[in-house]
Amino acid sequence: MNDAHSQNINKILASKMFAEKVNVARIHSHAPDLYAHAIAVPVRDEEELLPRMLNSLLVAMRGSTGGALVFVINDTRDRSAAIIETAMRNAGQSYLMVELSLAASIRDAPHARRLALDLAAMLAPEGKLLTTDADSYVGPDWVASRLQSLSTGNDLVCEDVHLDDDELSLLPPQVRAVGDAERAYFEASDRLWRSWTGGEAGSFAYRASGASLAIRSTAYRAIGGLPTPPVGEDVALCAAMLAAGMRVVTSNDGGTRTSARLQARAEGGCGACLTSRALANDPPCDAALVPLSILRERAALARGARLTGASANSAIWRGQKADRAMLYSEVLVELERARTLEQALVDVDA
Repeated sequence: MNDAHSQNINKILASKMFAEKVNVARIHSHAPDLYAHAIAVPVRDEEELLPRMLNSLLVAMRGSTGGALVFVINDTRDRSAAIIETAMRNAGQSYLMVELSLAASIRDAPHARRLALDLAAMLAPEGKLLTTDADSYVGPDWVASRLQSLSTGNDLVCEDVHLDDDELSLLPPQVRAVGDAERAYFEASDRLWRSWTGGEAGSFAYRASGASLAIRSTAYRAIGGLPTPPVGEDVALCAAMLAAGMRVVTSNDGGTRTSARLQARAEGGCGACLTSRALANDPPCDAALVPLSILRERAALARGARLTGASANSAIWRGQKADRAMLYSEVLVELERARTLEQALVDVDA
C-alpha cells in the first residue's frame, strides 16, 4: 500500500466520526496513485446483485481514464468481498476495498457511504467523486456524462433514478402508478417553477439519490463531507450544497436503475417506501413535492431574492414548507391543476 494512502486511511478511521467505532478486518489496496476521479460504493450482503452493478461500472469506466473504485464492505456475511476482488482482478481495475464492521451507533448506509466517499476523496483530492449503490446498475455513459457535467462548472450532479423495470413489473400495479404520477408532477412543477421564476432560480427540487451522485472533491471537502442522518444522506448532501450556494443539477435519466425489492435495508429507505406504495390505500409521495400554492410562494421568494442580490436557494429553504408529504390522491389532484395552468400559459403565449 502507498505509505501516504496508508497514513490517510488511518487518519480517516481516527477521525471524530469513526474513531473507536470501526473494526477493520482487511484492507485490499490496489490503487497506489492519485486519480482524476474515484467511485465510492458502500456494500452490505449484496452478493446476489453485485455482479450486474460491477459489470455496469466497468463498462461505464471504459471511456474515461484515470479512475479508481472504492468499496466499503460493512458487517457482511456473504461473498461480496470475493466477488468484488475477482471482478477487479480480472478487469485490471485500480481499486481500494475495506472490509469492516461498524459500531451499532453508526451501522447504517449513510455512515458506510460517508467512509467510502472520504476514502474516494483521498484518492482523488483534486478530482471528482461519484457514488452508486450495490443494488443498482448504471448506464454505459454514466461516468463520462457525470464527469462532463462537473467539468462545465456544476458542483453536484444528481439523477432521477428509475426502478429496475423487470423487478417493478412483479410488484402491485399501484407501485408503478404512484411513481409515474410522482414523476409527472415533479416535471410539471419544475416547468411551472421555471416559468414563475423567469428561469433564473434553477430547479424547484432536486431528485437526489445515492444510486447516482457526482461531486467535485473540493466541494465535498468545503461542506465538511457527506452528512450522516439516520436515512436520506443523499437528500441531506443536496441540501448542504444548496445552502452553501453551490451549483446543483439533476439529469433526468442517466441510465441508472435501482432494485425494486420490498425488503427494506433501512428504516425509511427505498424498500420501506415501495412497501408503503404496495400496501397502503393512499401512500405518501416524495416529501419534496408541494401543493401549487406553496410552489407559487417559493417562486415569489426566489424572485424577490434575486432583486436584492440574495441567494434564491436560501430564500426557497426559508419559505413555507408543507407540514407533511403529499398523498398519492393529492398529487393526482395537483397534477391536473398543474396541467391546466400549463395549458393556460401556452394559450397566453399563442
